Amino acid sequence: AAVLLFTGCGTRVGTLYEKVMGSPGNAGTTEKHTRTKEVHEGLDTRFILAATWLSPEWIRAFSEEFANIYYLDTVRKEKVIALWKSESESHVRFFVALFTPDERGNDLEKPGTLWSLRLVRADEKDFEPVYVRKSGLRSEEISRFFPYSGTWYRAYEVAFPKDAAGGAPAKFGSSRLKLVLSGVQGRAVLAWE
Repeated sequence: AAVLLFTGCGTRVGTLYEKVMGSPGNAGTTEKHTRTKEVHEGLDTRFILAATWLSPEWIRAFSEEFANIYYLDTVRKEKVIALWKSESESHVRFFVALFTPDERGNDLEKPGTLWSLRLVRADEKDFEPVYVRKSGLRSEEISRFFPYSGTWYRAYEVAFPKDAAGGAPAKFGSSRLKLVLSGVQGRAVLAWE
């Protein structure tokens, strides 16, 4: 009898767990679309670069998760999806988290920065960003959706021209897209197949 009493609670408990802890689907999608590179000189960390490609698959998972967290009705959920989707339909977008030991050197969004950020597609044509801006998400949202972006990281949203995703198809074993950050502190290359 006790088994019958609690069988109806399973889906509600699972749904509540996902609202509080996050859905496994979103975490898996973020992990699949995220790359990280640490650059060292001897024992010193020069910088750590982590980025998530905000692909259509990632946008769908994020929108579902966002709607669950904020209990959005269908109309408000569609607005969130439309906002993120429209940006990603007109650009190739990334969420970028950068750690530098000296915070003054963490200035990707500023004109005249010492960093060069490029997106290189399979045919080796490279593109400069259309924009680099500090993320508009709150710090709690960043830690929920991008758990690799810790307290000492600075979070950015970066967009490249839509052409950057085109070009010749990637050859077997080569990367479809490469995000390249270089500067006086070193160089990091993050690749997506």
